[in-house]
Amino acid sequence: MISDVSAIHEELERILETRWLRESHQLSALLRHIVEETIAGRTTGLKEYSLGLEVFHRPANYDPRNDAIVRVQASLLRKRLTAYYEHEGRDSTLRITLPRGGYVPQFETVAPESTAVDVPAEPPPRPAAPPQSRWPLILGGFLAGVVLVGGLAIWFSARPALASAECPPLWEAFLREDVETVTSFGVPLFFTGGGGLYIRDTQVNRLSDNPQRVERVGESLGIGFRPQEDVYTGVGDAIGTHLVTRWLERQGINAQIANSNYIGLSDIEGKNLVVVSSARFQTLLQQMNLPDRFPFNAEPFGGGYQSLDPLPGELPYYQPKGGDAGVNTSYAVVSLWPSSPADRRMLYLSGIETWSTQGAAQFVIDPERLADLNRRLSADPLDGPRGRKSPFFQVLLRVEGKNNRVRNATYVTHRYLPPPQKAPNRP
Repeated sequence: MISDVSAIHEELERILETRWLRESHQLSALLRHIVEETIAGRTTGLKEYSLGLEVFHRPANYDPRNDAIVRVQASLLRKRLTAYYEHEGRDSTLRITLPRGGYVPQFETVAPESTAVDVPAEPPPRPAAPPQSRWPLILGGFLAGVVLVGGLAIWFSARPALASAECPPLWEAFLREDVETVTSFGVPLFFTGGGGLYIRDTQVNRLSDNPQRVERVGESLGIGFRPQEDVYTGVGDAIGTHLVTRWLERQGINAQIANSNYIGLSDIEGKNLVVVSSARFQTLLQQMNLPDRFPFNAEPFGGGYQSLDPLPGELPYYQPKGGDAGVNTSYAVVSLWPSSPADRRMLYLSGIETWSTQGAAQFVIDPERLADLNRRLSADPLDGPRGRKSPFFQVLLRVEGKNNRVRNATYVTHRYLPPPQKAPNRP
């Protein structure tokens, strides 16, 4: 029997107002619903199907076997609650938890943590090995690339760590041990008609992008399609995220990996952010008004990057090209933007396809490529044809591959971006 209902309500409201939940309407609605239903003694109704109908507004023919929205959100809620009690809620004497395997919360009374702190005589030695990666937390979404990831990880782990002289300007802000870093992968927009049927239109990458195209397909099939997130991420995005995270760990930085759909602006406040995502995928960056000298256009000729101010010898539009024997040429863009506060950074590694996105990730952790890029940036005049020199810039890359596997990523050109007039991570 629940004795102190008012204390539970107070703790619930505290959690909902924290950075962990306040910008996620779905997680907030789920937590509030299961807590209120448990307090009211209606725990028998806290089943996956019922939650899909009542919290996530699924139709009556909703099939949890084909739509994992409840399981996905419950898993994320467990992680957010754990994070809350590791940070803001560490002194809470009443804790709300969601045990695995069910949707009935538990209310636990705990003794307050001791405030006594043992101060060692001298700082403990730095561990010789980097901390364990959080990669297994998202491995389920990356199974398609496991074998390839393993081979690349072995190859890159044998490469030397970045020399200090090669750090600026791309990685300098990310290699501070006192600043947290989040690496995030993008998610493509899919539509589901139920019964295990999913479709994807590469020209409909947001709900605002010509949704009539999907509606026409549904009408021809006699099926009503609805948006479905988190079906998968691209193999190249998965590999790129893994490589960048492992590389940061070898520099002594333990980055947190996150699905772009599951983080809000408050989750990156005061942190560095690395986004590894195909230009066609959904990311947190779409909520921001960021300068872009190489905007992606999904429509003409299968999509490509436009150069807003091409220099002599450069193209106005860069698009993929196929060759003989499965050889492909594509393009990617590396973007470095400011974040908040001013000494934080956002790094966006994005290709036209998922495999060219992987090429961008390989480029930014290759010591030789970085050294070459730094020489080019250092040689630029203060105010030249590529823009007025600033700490923020974009680099256009040519990515060559065979059968959609990266062979090489090389520099094409770059542009400087203007310093922000205000904090960029607010729409």
